[in-house]
Amino acid sequence: MKTIGQRMRQARELCNLSQVEAARRFGYSNPSKLSKIEGATDTNSVPLWIIVRAASLYEVSIDFLFGASDDWETGARMTQEREVSQWMFNAWEAARRRDMEILRLIHNKVQAMDESVAAMVASGMEAQAALTRFHELNPGFIDMRAGSRLEGAITRVKDAADSARAKMKRFRCEASIAATETNQLKLFAQQNHHGS
Repeated sequence: MKTIGQRMRQARELCNLSQVEAARRFGYSNPSKLSKIEGATDTNSVPLWIIVRAASLYEVSIDFLFGASDDWETGARMTQEREVSQWMFNAWEAARRRDMEILRLIHNKVQAMDESVAAMVASGMEAQAALTRFHELNPGFIDMRAGSRLEGAITRVKDAADSARAKMKRFRCEASIAATETNQLKLFAQQNHHGS
């Protein structure tokens, strides 16, 4: 009875059915009878008709339910479908692991670029502050030879740094969205794999 109970529970879980839903499909008004069968708490609680219905409902062999076989498949076609499903999941998982490694490498490079952009922004702001202070100390600076050229160059550096910072911020946002979508696809594939 314990083996039958364990196998009934395993088969139900393979089908992603709750105990309540499975009990309803067996014709029980509540899951207590099925719970007793699965838990092997009442040795007289497994009517033979439920074994036949369970094999049909859960699409497993009767031998599996009785513990005579570990192969729960009911036919060659289902075995083949499950093998193909397993192969597809394994191939997807290998591709996902490869993609995750590539994403990790990209993340490291983006982080290095982010640090470089932050340093460039800080340097641009520092140069702009130094130029402002130089203006205060030397009011005629702009009239000096190459003064306006230096001022223009520092302004362009600061503008370029600000633009790079904005682009990095937008890139991080887009990367975060892509990572979320990837995780959702992973969960979807895992749920479908376990449900098959």
